[in-house]
Amino acid sequence: MAKLSRSVSNPYTNETVTFLKTTEETKGEYLLFRTDLPPDNGIFLHYHTELTETFEGISGNLEVTIDGKKIMLKPGETLDIPRDHIHGFYNPSKEFISFTAEIRPAGTFESFVRCGYGLDTDGRSFYMPFLKQYLPKNILLLGTLFKMGQFYVPYLPLFLQKALFGLLAKLAHWTGADKSLEKYYIGTVEDALPEQPLQKTP
Repeated sequence: MAKLSRSVSNPYTNETVTFLKTTEETKGEYLLFRTDLPPDNGIFLHYHTELTETFEGISGNLEVTIDGKKIMLKPGETLDIPRDHIHGFYNPSKEFISFTAEIRPAGTFESFVRCGYGLDTDGRSFYMPFLKQYLPKNILLLGTLFKMGQFYVPYLPLFLQKALFGLLAKLAHWTGADKSLEKYYIGTVEDALPEQPLQKTP
């Protein structure tokens, strides 16, 4: 069986996620990972319907927007994001910042993260300037990813998104496109945690 690294990254931005507690290790109760986020990067506004998140600052200040309100999360501070609350985060500084995210329940969120970074690493994604995010070149995989992450945006009605992303996910399954993602999340995770020095701007 393939060995899965505890760390995944985007080769274009050097953003890195390190899994501290995997879904398997917690028996699905939660997922805990550290993010080292480069300057002028983050996640656009979105919400989750079946999971909660808790952010904790490690180094630098993370700008979190929740329900239209901006909060600067400092090292040692925590912030809970309940289900269905619109949120996003951003690094407004000129240096890398670090924070942890705890996802409850774990669901398939680890697979969602691993697949996103795997597509980036293999050159199977493209940059969307409007969202400031990398998206899969195969649009069908967008449905698979949104299904894995229970990830929705506030710009469209939920029923429409579920219908659209659900259709894309079904097409990805029918065509076998989703099979190409399995190498990113099926396997055993490395036992040792890598050392985590603070990131610096290249």
